[in-house]
Amino acid sequence: MKLDKINDKVYANTEGKSGGNVGVILLKDRAVAVDAQYPVSAKAFRTSIEKLTPKKITHLLLTHYHGDHVYGNQVFEDAEIVGQHLLRQKMENQLRNEWSPANAKKTLETMKTRTPERAWLFEGLRIVLPSATFGDYFALNDGTTTIEMTRTGGHSDCSSIVYLPNEKTLFAGDTLFAKTFPFAGDPTVNPDKWIQALELILKMDVKTIIPGHGPVSDKTEIEKHLAFYKAVRQEMKKLIKNGASADKAVTHPGYPAFYESTGDRRENSLRRWYEFWSTKT
Repeated sequence: MKLDKINDKVYANTEGKSGGNVGVILLKDRAVAVDAQYPVSAKAFRTSIEKLTPKKITHLLLTHYHGDHVYGNQVFEDAEIVGQHLLRQKMENQLRNEWSPANAKKTLETMKTRTPERAWLFEGLRIVLPSATFGDYFALNDGTTTIEMTRTGGHSDCSSIVYLPNEKTLFAGDTLFAKTFPFAGDPTVNPDKWIQALELILKMDVKTIIPGHGPVSDKTEIEKHLAFYKAVRQEMKKLIKNGASADKAVTHPGYPAFYESTGDRRENSLRRWYEFWSTKT
């Protein structure tokens, strides 16, 4: 796995070939990883970090609980794995259900059917929970570089962003799907909080944004997503108020042009937003 230099402190992989984007932050005496992808690709990620620097990897920061960001945790088990407290709760719940050892084989077979091109990445999967959790804020500081982790919600209720104020660099997690239609199908998705998260990022002193998926970006991409989300909210709330069904709201032609959807991502996302706003309108 190739880690591209973002600045003197940050390197990232945004190819998207093996899961969500990942990165590493180099502090004075240690390295801090951000997200972990899948078991096999996480090994490649760790190897790339170790080739980049001899510094010990002391932390793995998780932006949310989805498998393409946390299935590789086992590769960083010797580090402190940090996630928002709802993230750990969700992973614990998944371990009792879909991710349980008894269901592991079934889960793998499902993935082979759903995304056969990525099934090999799951080899040796063993779920590892965060070893440290936080509520709304977590920080690390080595005297010259500060890493701030803030829960925003939106994409999921445990979604967080990772910010380096001195470097004006942000890991947005899946709050941003750059150059593509977002996945908003999580049961805890909150499009209102998602809009607030994007507005927050616009107010921050940020020049470089590593999204959860897609290429390295800047605030222009945030602005584009924010404008689309706000337009969809306004239009969809009108439809709901006028009694439109979910099917009609999802296929409504009045939303502004935006990125093409991957698979059924657009339909699932708009349907979930409809369900959310139906309870608020």
